[in-house]
Parts: sequence; structure tokens; C-alpha cells
Amino acid sequence: MASLEALSKSYGIKKAEVSKLRKQVENKLKEAVSKKRRSSSGLVALEQKKEELTRAKDHAMQVLNQHLSQKASIERLKIAAEERLKVEENAKDEAKQQSEYGPAEEKANAIQRLKYVEEKIAELHAELKERESNMGRLEKEIESTEKEKAKIEEQLKKQVHTKPALLEQLKVGTKEEAALRPKFESLQKIESQVSNALSQVHKKLAILAAAKRKRMAILAAAKRKRMAALAAAKRKMMAARRKRLAAIAALKRKRMATKRKPAKRKATKSKTKSRSKKSPKRKAAKQKIKSRRK
Repeated sequence: MASLEALSKSYGIKKAEVSKLRKQVENKLKEAVSKKRRSSSGLVALEQKKEELTRAKDHAMQVLNQHLSQKASIERLKIAAEERLKVEENAKDEAKQQSEYGPAEEKANAIQRLKYVEEKIAELHAELKERESNMGRLEKEIESTEKEKAKIEEQLKKQVHTKPALLEQLKVGTKEEAALRPKFESLQKIESQVSNALSQVHKKLAILAAAKRKRMAILAAAKRKRMAALAAAKRKMMAARRKRLAAIAALKRKRMATKRKPAKRKATKSKTKSRSKKSPKRKAAKQKIKSRRK
């Protein structure tokens, strides 16, 4: 019993130590797994973000190329309009000179041509004004698109710097998990074995305790029986003693009574003699009563 109690105490201490160590390793393992998951999910999110940024950059580049192409086209049209304007202005000067200094028969034609040239020049000025307005709008859009493209490129650069850190974190987390998981499983197995052994010891102790209780109950019952028998014997002895004492007392009373009886008889005889002298009838009545008592 004592050895089992010592063994139970030893197993209890060992289980507490193993449980404490197992919890420490389990917490470290959870941290390593969490670190691994965070880095893995971070890499996945980083890759998704990279794809989104790449698509956004491609779109910005496409829009920028379209705007640049439109700008170049507007510049070409503007240059062409400016060249036509110069031609029309020269034609205007020539028609104006002819309308002023030419022969009379050519003045009417020159005036008509001058009117046509002025209308053409007005159209060219309107066209150039529209081209300049479109150019200004395109330049603003190009500037905005270039800023957006630069912002996207900056985010991509940040991702390039972030990815190695996440990869290193994933590598460290994987390495820590690989080192801690076997240790955790081993401690878990040891803890289970110690718990089973402790449970077996507790069962044996419970069996021994039950047997001890049963034995103690039997001993207690035997003791109660013995004490009851002793009490019954004592009561019997006391009853016999009381009976014996009562018999002795009765015997003493009887002896005392027998000792006192003759004296009374003598006294009665003397009294009867004196009384008989006086009344013979009373004496005969007393003798009759005595004979009846006997």
C-alpha cells in the first residue's frame, strides 16, 4: 500500500512535469504554425495583389499609349492646319492686293476669292482652337495616367521588398514546426502513458482501500459482537451476583428472624402464664391461633 502510494505520488509529479513541458512546446508549436500560416496567406495575398497591380499597370499603359497616340495625331493635325493657315493667309494677301490694285475685270473675282479665303482662315482658326483644347485635355489625362502608373509601380516595388521577408518567415515557421511537432507528439505520448500508469495505480489503490474498508468493517463487526457478548456475560454475571446477594440477604433475614423468634416465645409464655392466671379462655384462644399458623 505504501509503495503504491509512493508510486502514485511519483507518477503524479512526473505527469505534472510532462504536462507543463508539453504545454510549453504546444504553445511554441501553435506560434510556429500561426507564423507559417500568416506568411503563407501573406504570400498568396501578395501574389494576388501583384496580379491586380500588374493588370492595373497594363491598363494604365494602354490608356497612356492611347492618349499619347491621340496627342501625336492632334499635333500632326495642328501642324497641318497651321501650314494650311499660312497658305490661306498668303492667298488672302494675294487676293486682297488683286482686289485693291488689280484690273477692274479681276477685282470682282478677287473679292469673291478673298471672302472664301477668309472663311477658310476662320475655319482653320476654329480647328486650331479645338485642337489646342483637345491637346490640353489629353495632357491632363496623360499626366493623371502617368501618376497612376507611377503609384502602381511604387506598390509593385514595395511588394518586391515584402516578399523576401514573408518567404523567410515561412521558412522559419516551417523549420520550427518540423522541429517542434515530433517533440510535442512524443511528450503527448509520454503524458498519455504516465496517465494510464497513474490510472492503473489509482485503481489498485482503490481496490486495496476497498479491501481495507471491508476488513475494517469485518473487524469492527467482530469487535461489536465481542463487546456485545462481553456485555451480555457481564449482565448475566451481574444478574447472578444480584441473585446471590439477594439469596444471602434473604438468608441473613431468615437467620435474624430465627434468632429473634425464641425470645418472643419466652416472653409470650411468661405473659400467657400471667395472663392465664387471670383468664384461661384467652390463653386457649392464643394457643389455637399459634397452632393454625404452624
